[in-house]
This record gives sequence, C-alpha cells and structure tokens, in this order.
Amino acid sequence: MTTRKLIILFYWIFIPFIIQGQSLIPAPKEIQYINGSFLFSGKANITAFNTNTFNIDNLVEAIEKQGITTKIVNNGKRSKSNIVLERADSPIHLEKILKKNKLDEKYEIENEGYVLNISTKKIQLFALTEAGIFYGVQTLKQLVSIYGKEGSIPCMLIYDKPDIAIRAWQDDISRGPIPTMDMLKEQIRTMSSFKLNYFTLYIEHVFKLKKHPEIAPKEGISKAQIEELSRFAKKYHVKLIGSYQSFGHMAKTLSHPKYQYLAENKHIISPTMKESYEFLQDVYQEIVPVFNGNYFNINCDETFGLGEGKSKVMADSMGIDGIYLYHINKLNAMLKPFDKKILMWGDIVAKYPQIIDQLPKDITVIAWAYHAADNFEFKVTPLSKTGLNVWVAPGINCWGNIFPNYQTTEINVYNFIRDGYKHNATAVLNTSWDDDGLNFFQNNWHGFAWGAENSWNAPPNLTNEASEQERHNRYMRFNKAFDAVFYGLNTPEESVTDLMIQLSSLHQSGIRNVLKNSRFFEPIFPMHFDYLQKGKREENISILHQLDTIYSELNTLYPKVRNNKQTLDYLLFAISQTQFTIKKNLFRIALYGYLNDENTTLSKDELKIEKIALVKELQSLKERYTTLWKMENRNHWLEENTKQYDKLINELTIIDGYIIFNPINEVNDQGRKINIRSVFNDFPIHYTINKDTVTTHSPQYLNPIFINKNATILARSIDKKTEFQIQKISLIHHKGIGKLQRLISNYSTYHPSYDGGGDYALLDGRLGSKDELRSGRWQGFAGEDIEIEIDLKRNEPLKSFSMGFFQNTESWVIFPRQVEIYIKDSINQEYELYSIIKGKVPPEKKGNLKENYTTTFTNIQPRYIKIIARYYGKLPEWHHAGSKYESM
Repeated sequence: MTTRKLIILFYWIFIPFIIQGQSLIPAPKEIQYINGSFLFSGKANITAFNTNTFNIDNLVEAIEKQGITTKIVNNGKRSKSNIVLERADSPIHLEKILKKNKLDEKYEIENEGYVLNISTKKIQLFALTEAGIFYGVQTLKQLVSIYGKEGSIPCMLIYDKPDIAIRAWQDDISRGPIPTMDMLKEQIRTMSSFKLNYFTLYIEHVFKLKKHPEIAPKEGISKAQIEELSRFAKKYHVKLIGSYQSFGHMAKTLSHPKYQYLAENKHIISPTMKESYEFLQDVYQEIVPVFNGNYFNINCDETFGLGEGKSKVMADSMGIDGIYLYHINKLNAMLKPFDKKILMWGDIVAKYPQIIDQLPKDITVIAWAYHAADNFEFKVTPLSKTGLNVWVAPGINCWGNIFPNYQTTEINVYNFIRDGYKHNATAVLNTSWDDDGLNFFQNNWHGFAWGAENSWNAPPNLTNEASEQERHNRYMRFNKAFDAVFYGLNTPEESVTDLMIQLSSLHQSGIRNVLKNSRFFEPIFPMHFDYLQKGKREENISILHQLDTIYSELNTLYPKVRNNKQTLDYLLFAISQTQFTIKKNLFRIALYGYLNDENTTLSKDELKIEKIALVKELQSLKERYTTLWKMENRNHWLEENTKQYDKLINELTIIDGYIIFNPINEVNDQGRKINIRSVFNDFPIHYTINKDTVTTHSPQYLNPIFINKNATILARSIDKKTEFQIQKISLIHHKGIGKLQRLISNYSTYHPSYDGGGDYALLDGRLGSKDELRSGRWQGFAGEDIEIEIDLKRNEPLKSFSMGFFQNTESWVIFPRQVEIYIKDSINQEYELYSIIKGKVPPEKKGNLKENYTTTFTNIQPRYIKIIARYYGKLPEWHHAGSKYESM
C-alpha cells in the first residue's frame, strides 16, 4: 500500500510537468492544474447526455487501446459513471451545468469550444454543440494516449475554443499522386483530431465527368467517391470544399484534342468563346453539388498570357482587368443556383484593385504566400482593405522536395496566420502542392499539424523581436507535443521529431538542393563547378555521416513508436534518397579528379565499382518508392515517376562511354585544338564535323582535332554491347577566344549551371540553345549589367561583333536593354564608346527566345574591347510576379 502511494505521488509530480510542456495539439486556451490524478482502475464507465454515439465510440476506442475496459452506462445515473459527456441544449443550459459543477459559467465556449474537467473521481466534458463534444473528446483522447498506459491522467481543468472559425487544409491531387480512398479518410481522421474542420482537394482534371469522360485519368476521383468522403467527413465535423480550376492551370484538359479549340493558350481557357462557358457549366453541374461544404473554389490564378491569343481584341477593348472581371462574374452567375460561396485565389485581385467594386460582394479571396518572411501584411492588406472576405493560405513546403522544408514552414505558417488574423482574415487554408508529382503525403503531417496549432491559437500581434521569440517557444512546445501525440513517445530522449528536424535542416546546408527531387535525379554530367569546388568533398562526407546517424537512431526508435508507425517507412526512405544524392555527389567529385589528373580518392577500377553500386542502390530505391506509392496512392502517375528512376539508372549504367569535349581556350596557326575523350577511354570514339550523325564509318578519334571556323562536332563511343549516346558541341570561331582581360560582373549563383563554365564562358565559343537554359552553356547574371574586358594581345582588325542572349520573361529572364561596345588601343587610354546595339525583341514576347545582338565594324583595329550589356532592370509592371523584383 505504501509503495502504491509513492507511485501515485510520483505521478502527481511528474505528469503535470509534461502537461505544462503542452503535449497537446493544439494547445488548449486555458489549463488549470490540480493536484492528484484520475485513476482508471482498469475500467471506464461512460455516460453521455444529448450527444451522438460516434463521439462515444471514438472515445471508447482510444481508451480500450490502452488496455482499459469500458462500459456504456445508459441509465443516466451519473453516480455510476466516471466519465461523463454532456451537450447542453442552449447557452443558458450550459451556464447552469457549469455553475452546478462549480466551473466558470461565464466562459463563452461558443460553437466549437468545450470544458474538460478531470478530477480525482471523475472526467466531465461539457459543450454546446456536437462539434464541441467532438473536439473535447480529441483532447481527452490525446491525454489517454499519453498517460493511459499508466492507468491515470493528471487532474486539470481545461477551457478551450478556437480563434479562427474555418481551419482548412488542402491536398493537391492534380499534379501526380491521387490518394486512395483509405488515405483520404486517414487525412480526415488525423486532421480532425488536430481540430481542423474544412478539407479541399485541389482539382484541375482528375474528377471523372459523365459528360466529358475523356478528361480524367482512369484512376481519377469519381462523384460516388466524393459523396462517400463527404459522408465520412461529416462524422468528424469536417466539410469538403469543392474546387475546380476555371481559368488558368487547365493545360491537362486543353491538351486533349477534343478541347484544344477552347484554349486561349496552353493553360488558359478562352473567355471569348461561349463554348468555354458551356463546358464550365457542364463541369459545375456535375462537380459542385457533390461537395457538402458551403464553399466552392474557382481558383482562377496565374493566368499568364491572357489577352495574347483569342482574347487580344477583347483585351485591347476592356483591358486584362476587364477580361478577368468579365470571367469571374460569368462564373459567379453559373454558381448562384448551387447556393455556394465562391472562393478564388487573390493574386489577380491584388494586382487589379480597380475591379474590386464590380466583383460579387459575397466572394472570398485567398491571399497566398509560401516563403519565409518576417511579415506578410503586404499580401493581406491589399485584399483586406477592400472589404472583401479574406482567407490566408500558407504552405508546408513539401513540393519539389524529398522531405519538406521545416524551417520555411515554421516561419511561413506562423507569421502568415498572425498577420491574417490581425487583419480580420476569417479562415486559414494550409496547403500542400505536388508540383513535380513525386511527393508522399505521409511526410506532410508535421506541417499540417503546425498549421492546426496556429489556426486554433492565432499567434499574437507583437513586435518583430517578441513575435520571433514567441514563435520559437511555441514551435519548441509543439515539437515535443508532436512526438507525444502523433508518435506516442513520452520521454524527451525519444524523439522522431528531432530526427525529422535534423533531416529537414539540410535544406539550409552548404550542399545546394540536397533535399530536392531535381538534385536526386540529376545526372553526373554536366559537372557544375558549384558541386566541385574546394571543401565540397569534406562537406558531403560530413552530411553522409549525419544521415547515417539519423537513419540508425530512427531504426532504434522504430519499435518504441506506438502511433502512426507507417510514416517512419516514408521518413527512412527520404533519408535513403538523400544518402544516395550525397553518394552521387562524392562519385562526381572523385570522377572529376580522375578526369583532370588531380589527386583523386578513387582509381579507375574503384570508380567503376562505385558506379555499379550506385546503379544497384538506385534500383532498390525505385522498388521501395513503388511500394510506398501504392500504400497511399492510386497507380496514376506512378509510371511517370519510375521513368525518372529508369532514366538515371540508364545514364549511370552507360556513363563509361559518355563523351567529354575539351576545347582549348587559345588559337594558334593550326586553329583551335579540340580534345575528345570518353569517361574511361575504354571504347573507340568516332566523330563528325558539321554533319547530322555518327556511325562506325565516321572518322575515329585518335589525336586532337583543330578547327578554324564555326563547327558543330558530334562524337560517340562505339561498342557492340552498349548503345552509347551521341554528344554534341557547337562552337563559333572568333578572335576573342581565350583573350579575357577581366570579367567585372559576377555571374548568378541562383542555379549551378548559370556559371556557364566559369570566367571564360562568355569567350569560350560554346553556343547555348534556347531549349537548354540549364545545359551549362549559358552564363546568367541577375540584378546587374554584364561587363567584360578583352585583351586581343595586339591591335587586330575587326569586322563584326555578335553576342547571344536568352529570354523567357515568365521565368524572369529578359534580354538586355542594349549592348555597348567600347574600344581603346593601349592599356593607359580611356575607353571610347564605339557602338550601341539595341535589341529587337520586346519583353512581352513569350516563350524561350534567343537573340544575337550583332553589329559590323568599319576600319578599326583596337587591342582592348569592353562590352557592357545593360540589364533590363526590375520586372515590367504587367509581370505576374510584380514590378518590385529584379530581372535576370
């Protein structure tokens, strides 16, 4: 008996300490701690008044999971029950109940609030609505999960209610993965346990329409499935928000031959055709009524290129803003009969505030931003000051990533919700996107739970410094709670969340894009200098050791995780993918050393063994990826993703025969020397100059070749067993080759390929294609002029000048305003302006474009030349990103 008292006393001391660490998600508004613990004594007798059986069953399941026997007492005798759930008939009735139980009867719990009283003898849950009972049960379930194994729960009194009425999350099902019904239901179960109450599926083309059956894939989502999901969600107090892209982002629909005639461009449906609205009417009639929520998202964002196709005349007449207003009002009229409130993304409204007065007054605009920033008022206030209803949409930064970027998500979600709440936003829509179609949802729970925490408990409006400290403190508490609630780990030294944070922190490591899918699938060649510079080998080795440790610690924790264990398989896979990326990096560095006769860590034979190991590892990763995909998604898009594995497997397999051109940066009497080799020089190389292909009948490369004119060289390793690829280099022959005096400007580090090959790139004669911006043959500059000086070594007669540039305005890359040519004869002279070349292509012209800025010279033979290409400056006013950003 004495021992038992000591154990109970230990609980009184230890358990409240954990609770004060807020091991609940979301943290309750108010907790009053009371000495003692409620003891189950092996059983729980439950009485429910005026509430549905689902809430009771939900609680029973959680209690019995801890090995505690339950009994439903239906005779209404409270004295025989140690757990009581009671929904009041009215606010007055609730006030009486609270007063009778000596609780704060003045606490306004509103529609979704609740009061949870845990004493030594009884657990009481009071609420005004079924939703309030449900959310109180979720809190109690979390406490049972954390402490139920010990047979007791620390005594406390909780008063709780949400700050924000609409707390939503979004799953993108149109850019690749379409979750199974089981996975969608799992989302609803889990997110509702974190007290989220609205769910939307981002839909472009995947809804199976009866009138237009050609559009959706075979594994698309059907009306019957949405109806089933709506019924399921209703039990969890979750409403489904309907969604259909109704202007831009319609490429997958408009690419179908039957619907191409509706296209304004590849991704926008034309607002000039009545058939466009007939099609959208068909879609709305099928899709809108299926969703049980009272909102429908028409999306209508990112309408790049509007007014340039069929609607050009319309744009000339009423402007782009007029077209947009016309389209929104047409959609609003279509949706009126369905009694839905319209949602749409707010970027266009913010850009064209003059249309606001003519928009439907009951429309809701969604402010969105996904980056980390100290302040998001610039996104919210242009919309909130209009008087329109505003939602805010942060994001969990999963898209394009092997594993989400937690640091960006932490700041983005907290600060955006804070600023939205400050300016009267009525809802939070936390988003995930699947831009590259590769991501697993099972890695997204943490970001969505963080959104739930801050939607229920809106961050306070503080000074920047105080707000940052508050966010940090809340995030620390949240992460401890996530271990306890989501994984069932109750001791500080056992933390899956810490390991996830360690993995995610590699987004901020010195290894560029190490957690990006694009880096995982990136081939060995071209070898960008950014990957190879001094210290990168050691940095990669250090991160590999860190990953090995995380993997090992996670495997140790695996048996101890009580909840959501299936997510660990996805986490382990993300670690394995990152390990592979690092090993590929190290292989590239070693191969570069071998190719350049530097001190290398691996010999030729060792490199071959390492290559085979990489191929085998990648094949294994492909099999694991396929298994994990099928656990949460339908088969749709899986083949597209495994093709990327197959492509990299093939590229690694045949890398032995990869051709490397090495044009020497000087010209002698023979011309310019071109060296050609394969990676290991194991196979005969055949080549051609200015011809279309290479065969075994083409000349065999035995010695360096020389060129003294413009040339396109094709080369290929020839082997009877392996089909090696043809490699190509296009070179122009000019007097500036190797004559760099100095490159005054700094080329961009935005992407590693933008170095173009280093300081000599502008003079190396290699031509870049407009279709291959990141081939490593373009040199990029951002926010500054390009300035370069050339020393011809002697006074040379010059006949012409040409400099090639790339433009894709939508990608922020714009031709220079002009190119200036300066010349002088000696080092001590001042440069004189000789010629100015203006571009001919305006920034409004779309697509990947290449233009040569060309001029002729007359009777000049300078020694020194300076070229300045004046960059465009800030993006144009009409640009979709806004004019405050610098162009490249």
